[in-house]
Amino acid sequence: MPKESSFDVVSEPDWSEVLNAIDQTRREANTRYDFRGQDIEIDYDAANHVITLDAPEGMVMDSLKTVLGEKMARRSVSLKFLDFGPVESHGMSRARVSVTIKSGIETDLAKKIQKAIRGLGLKVEPQIQGASLRVSGKSRDDLQAVIQFLKGQDFGIELAFTNFRTA
Repeated sequence: MPKESSFDVVSEPDWSEVLNAIDQTRREANTRYDFRGQDIEIDYDAANHVITLDAPEGMVMDSLKTVLGEKMARRSVSLKFLDFGPVESHGMSRARVSVTIKSGIETDLAKKIQKAIRGLGLKVEPQIQGASLRVSGKSRDDLQAVIQFLKGQDFGIELAFTNFRTA
């Protein structure tokens, strides 16, 4: 009788690469010609995973947001992890933007993914486990078919497949 195999579907960025991208954005903000003489602040709240960009309104803020996105993409951090908030003006023609780094799969989306997996008709069992989804089954081919199916779908978040186990 075959043993049960499983894998986890997660949505989690590489946090060290996120920190590297933030650091590179700070460095570029200090050295880039069009940012010279501008008072630019880039703060990162590690507990809440929020980046705060504080810069002059208009073109400078737009350029700073673009630089952050470029640095994240260059460090292989998907832009689907970034949730740019609205630009908030706070006087003296300055603006602030909060960028939330999303991680984990929300329950509603996990249920949608779970339903899509069940709709394949394969002999696998998806289970929601907190901020991830565990898919288990007896056939490795079925599990690989699920991975290929999920890679081809767009659920609005970046999905990764970890913890592939054979029991």
